[in-house]
Amino acid sequence: MIVRSRSTILSRASTMNLIEAIKSVPDHRHPRGIRHPLWLILMIILLGSCTGYWGYKPLAEFTKNHRSTLIKLFNLPPDIRFPCDSTFRNIIISLDFEVIAVLFNIWAGQTLPSTPGELMAIDGKSIKSTSVGGNSSYQNFVSLVSVYSHDHGWVVRHKVMENQQRSEIEVVEELVQQLAGSQVVITADALHMQKKTVQLIIDGGNDYIITIKKNQSSLFKLAQKLVKSVGALDSTQTSERLHGRTTTRSTTIYPVSAQLLPAWAGVKRIIAITRTGRRWEGKKSRRRLVYFHETHYYLSSKDWSASQFASAIRGHWLIENRLHWVKDVTLNEDNCIHRGDNAPANWAMVRQFLLSLAWMLGTNTLPEALRFMANQLEYVSELLFGLSHQDKPIKSGACSSANSLTPLVYSFDN
Repeated sequence: MIVRSRSTILSRASTMNLIEAIKSVPDHRHPRGIRHPLWLILMIILLGSCTGYWGYKPLAEFTKNHRSTLIKLFNLPPDIRFPCDSTFRNIIISLDFEVIAVLFNIWAGQTLPSTPGELMAIDGKSIKSTSVGGNSSYQNFVSLVSVYSHDHGWVVRHKVMENQQRSEIEVVEELVQQLAGSQVVITADALHMQKKTVQLIIDGGNDYIITIKKNQSSLFKLAQKLVKSVGALDSTQTSERLHGRTTTRSTTIYPVSAQLLPAWAGVKRIIAITRTGRRWEGKKSRRRLVYFHETHYYLSSKDWSASQFASAIRGHWLIENRLHWVKDVTLNEDNCIHRGDNAPANWAMVRQFLLSLAWMLGTNTLPEALRFMANQLEYVSELLFGLSHQDKPIKSGACSSANSLTPLVYSFDN
């Protein structure tokens, strides 16, 4: 079981900027023996990790390699002794991982705003390196549920949860409420085809496209019956050949009245997507081409064309390909070598900062973005904290993008 100290951090979260939020984090350490303020350690962890120093000893090297710049940015005493690697390790292991999760939401809310009509995918990802209890009923692990922008590739909000304490459905409902008034289109998988979730989306002035799951037999059978009995409003078809896999996708949309599905708020369309083609299956030594033919149904409150729905539904899976897969494979999240208590979960929160910063740069790949940010303290500190390289620390107000920073003088004195 992962032990956490539930923090009352940031009750004024909506009115804070990232620097104020970091400085408001209550120090969980025993007062005796504290040599470095918690806010300084947290800022070094974020800035160092996002500029290529990933790990405890690398963070200590970061403070040595960039000592003069850090003193100038944070307005520190010239003779300051920076934390050692064991200090970074102790903080990462013991800090409530919900703290960094909330810090990310504050930063993203100010730096990565959503625009009306933007497509937002919601999905959860378990952090395997946090799993305890094996395959028994006592198994527990941490999951991170993210709201991901189809267009920009960054996370605009997230929530962290432990599977024994909360369900992903409940967490998504909270995220949907936090998105109220954004006028976005939320895409989600079949787990979130829930009447309450759909109602919250509509009540918040947003729209949805959600997969219909087969275990909701009445809704699924109704979709199948509607497709056979009602004339289609629009349809489109695309084909592609990629990595030896040939796929043809046919997208057809059908009207559905609120009287037919009164329990599903705002419903306007049922979308049927039929995928046919052939793909390789089996292990490398026994791979064989198999043909497939499958149909999936979706419920939506939008009245788009078939091509718009096809693009939005396929775009939902970018959260798997450009977020979850990248964290697992490129950043090796599920095999995190930094173990112990809350360490894997806290490093996962730091990766959220890293990935969103990377996609802000507009590069084609994550490795390209990481190379660009390596040792770029002044640039990354401006994106994260609004700090400039001038003699006094600078803080930006809420900004619409990384290129529209509005500097204001800010003091770091305790």
